[in-house]
Amino acid sequence: MKDKVNDIVINLTRDNLNENANSIYISNKLKLSRNLISQYLNELYASCKFVKINTRPVIFYDIATIENQYNLKLTQREFKSVEELKKSLIVKNPKDFEKLIGYNESLRTIVNQCKATISYPPDGLPLLLHGPTGTGKSFMAQLTYEYAVNNDLIEKDKKFLIVNCSEYANNPELLTANLFGHKKGAFTGADRDNPGLIKLAEDGVLFMDEVHCLNAKCQEKLFLFMDKGIYHMVGDNKNWYKSKVHLIFATTENPEEVLLKTLLRRIPMIIKIPSLEDRGSDEKLQLIYNMFLKEENKIKKSIFISSLVYDVLLKTNFVGNIGALENCIQASCVNAFFKSQQDKNKLEIHAYDLPENLLEGYEKANRKLNVSSANKIISIYELKSFIKTKREILDLNDKIIDNFETLKDKKIAFDEFLENSFANLNKYYDSIVFNEKKASTSELYSSTIMQSIFEIVYYKYGIKFYNNDIIIISNYLEDYTKNSYEFNDWNKHNLKNVNELYEYLEKHMHREFCISNEILQNIHINMDIKPDLMVSIIFTLTIKMLNNQYDLNKNIGVIIAHGYSTASSMANAANKLLNQYIFDSIDMPLDVTTGTIINKLNNYLNKVEGYEQVVLLVDMGSLEEIYKGIQFNTNSNIAIMNNVNTKLALEVGEGIKNNLPLEEILETAKRNNEYKYQIIKNRLKEKVILCSCASGIGTAEKLRSIIEKSLPKDTPIKVLTYNYNTLIEKRLNDDFFEKYNIICIVGTLNPYIDEIKFIPIEDLILDETLDYLNLYFEDFLSKEEINIFKQNILINFSLSNIMNNLTILNPARLLEQVADALDKLQELLNIKLNNTTCVGLYVHICCLIERLITKQTVESYADIDKFISEHLAFIKSVKNAFNRVEKYYRVNITTEEIAYMYDYIKNDKF
Repeated sequence: MKDKVNDIVINLTRDNLNENANSIYISNKLKLSRNLISQYLNELYASCKFVKINTRPVIFYDIATIENQYNLKLTQREFKSVEELKKSLIVKNPKDFEKLIGYNESLRTIVNQCKATISYPPDGLPLLLHGPTGTGKSFMAQLTYEYAVNNDLIEKDKKFLIVNCSEYANNPELLTANLFGHKKGAFTGADRDNPGLIKLAEDGVLFMDEVHCLNAKCQEKLFLFMDKGIYHMVGDNKNWYKSKVHLIFATTENPEEVLLKTLLRRIPMIIKIPSLEDRGSDEKLQLIYNMFLKEENKIKKSIFISSLVYDVLLKTNFVGNIGALENCIQASCVNAFFKSQQDKNKLEIHAYDLPENLLEGYEKANRKLNVSSANKIISIYELKSFIKTKREILDLNDKIIDNFETLKDKKIAFDEFLENSFANLNKYYDSIVFNEKKASTSELYSSTIMQSIFEIVYYKYGIKFYNNDIIIISNYLEDYTKNSYEFNDWNKHNLKNVNELYEYLEKHMHREFCISNEILQNIHINMDIKPDLMVSIIFTLTIKMLNNQYDLNKNIGVIIAHGYSTASSMANAANKLLNQYIFDSIDMPLDVTTGTIINKLNNYLNKVEGYEQVVLLVDMGSLEEIYKGIQFNTNSNIAIMNNVNTKLALEVGEGIKNNLPLEEILETAKRNNEYKYQIIKNRLKEKVILCSCASGIGTAEKLRSIIEKSLPKDTPIKVLTYNYNTLIEKRLNDDFFEKYNIICIVGTLNPYIDEIKFIPIEDLILDETLDYLNLYFEDFLSKEEINIFKQNILINFSLSNIMNNLTILNPARLLEQVADALDKLQELLNIKLNNTTCVGLYVHICCLIERLITKQTVESYADIDKFISEHLAFIKSVKNAFNRVEKYYRVNITTEEIAYMYDYIKNDKF
């Protein structure tokens, strides 16, 4: 039956891309269920026989038919519309530098220099390309010639000739003869006149590769020709010959060390071609894709690679650069081709098809192979989807700088500058959050070091960075490191504006600026990433955007105290307890004079601009001297209060946080500054993992049982359950939370309680590293116990095992039906949920079905009437998608249940 579906799609493809190539039309034609037809269509798509058009309904076309009809090779398999597919079938042959990957990205400046050199009036200038072997110097020279021809700088019949000087390293006389020509009888074997390459390339381009192999005498013979365009032929020192030719040189060595200074003076344009690694992973991926596509066209087979092969190729540092990468890909295709003679249409490349030395180097650098990754096979078309079509990070830089220039020109105010900057940042960050491949695979985000850095910021300043905040910041940094070459090139062209904006933000957003630089300094020290000024600017604006509800620079406090860290410890504690960055600190070591501290204070006040009031809290004995030493160069109010302690800092900080008048803050603090004591009895709280599920208390109880089995024996940790709705309503205002020390909450839906970490059940199912458990449980379990806990979770929290434990129903059958319904729901809503959300929904909905069957009541949903009025379309889509599930199990999915499903999905897509 699948063959019949395939034949129908082929015929509809031939029929001018007939839009009836969808499941509805085909199911009616074959009198079969639409679900079965959809299954066949998707299987054929997965095997790379079809392209997919993501319309409603989804349309499929046969790849081979399209390629034969249009005489081309499709480079992608998924399109938004039929029109988009048709546009891709209009072949536009790239011209000269457009053939070069990176011509408008990392190589943009180099390309422009080549264009300018060959175009320079009246006849162009000599050009020297230098860089490591395999970087594409010869190709760059060829494209420079093509550019000149296409722009009528060189006539089309003029030649591009190549001479590799290394071939003549031991015979410079022969090279001279071949370059300048020779007369008959000039030397043994010269049986006829030879005009020479300089004459043959007249009005064209002569490319002299490996020019460093020319000895000094040979280099000197070029001087006269380069200066005046005249030369002697070998064997004829009487007559002068003329030629006009564009000279392009190339070398893998440092030109200053291997070429005569007199030759270098005659080459006005010397261009360094970057190594493959310096060009960033995105361009490397484009090269990998193009090279595999080239091999696919040769062997007439669809090429598939394991994701391990993809990872090895992307992470390996190829000493021979592009040439070495191409040789490696060719070798792997040859190895795989020998083993795939039986399959005429498909070539699969696995890790064992790669050159042995390449895999050994990868294993050494990465310690171990990712086995699960190695088992996944992807088509080379999927590589195309990983490639960014635009340098979004550079586009963000341009917009921020343009926005700053309008601020400098006084066309907008500072508030409007911030508003525009936030809009640009949000657009860039949204592209990360909604790019599932990018956001979910960030290596920096999964790093415990990165998480710890932001924990430090929280403990020091009370500023909380949530998971999504850390995801977008981590992905920004990865974007920056992967495109460092382009970023550096961009910086060179924008250095003046970047420096000015950096200094401007240091003054006008001093506190965000300091936090930004502290984070970046920690990243530099711990992660070997060295951010530049523009990264600091982006971080400063991002911190302001994420905490825009507070004006950190308006009302500020400063704690000054004797001791090496007394003031900073007090400020950190106060900021954390106030949950806001209120206090900065100046520590006063005992061997430092008050005058030095006054200078530090004045420097600090000069750096912070725009504040309305400052409260200085100082310890005993320094109040009067500090008061006299302050340089009042501002209209703002500055208050000083003596005898600082943490209690006083909290009282003053609360007043600053609530924007109270300065007199009221100080009077309240003075009135309350009486010494009191209170005895707090020592009571150790029991450590608890809390299970709370929107799927119901029954699900939470079953989840508790699985977690208990996973914990090591005799651990001091309890596992308890708690009603999800009660948790949402009461938050932490319950005696339960006074009695227990909650390590984390595990469940199906996040209750969003900032003070307690939440672990979604899907993370326990999908995350193979479980590194976050180290952070959560390091104070309660030993390293050995944490490892046992992780191993048990990996065993007990497979999806099938979870379903067997949480439901009384047939888990395989139930999962299959729920998955089909969820696929249909995504189609109806025109969304694509990420894998993590889907797994969480599988668990939630399967438990929901069981609860309905067993007549358990759902926990009431807050403000259900409001939900119904606002989300009627969503309710209708769910009922439509789950219609077959309801009929099969004879249940009715209520509006309350649908509301909880919406909460689950909205964090992903709505």
